[in-house]
Amino acid sequence: MKASSDEQEALSHANGNAAIDAALSLLKTDREAVRAAHWNRLPIAVRRVAVMSANLPKERADDTLNKFDALERGRINICVQRLIKQLEEIGRAMQGGSLPATTGMH
Repeated sequence: MKASSDEQEALSHANGNAAIDAALSLLKTDREAVRAAHWNRLPIAVRRVAVMSANLPKERADDTLNKFDALERGRINICVQRLIKQLEEIGRAMQGGSLPATTGMH
């Protein structure tokens, strides 16, 4: 018994959806691995600033990324974005100024 063209199309569509679902699942895993790699490669001092900007204990900077829940990650993300803006303002404020007095060099 041969499948109709509609049945073949439905089967093909289902197989395609399964492949897409598998690929999306793999991407989700890979995204988390990429995030963890970014977290791990940063110096501990940078991670401490990020964690402390969200009023979390500095020791949390030693934690692996998967030990942070979504709320903690969100809080750190928002606080880091705010800190970046504040640091940009400090950077602008630090531009210019008078040069130090020369030390006898001509």
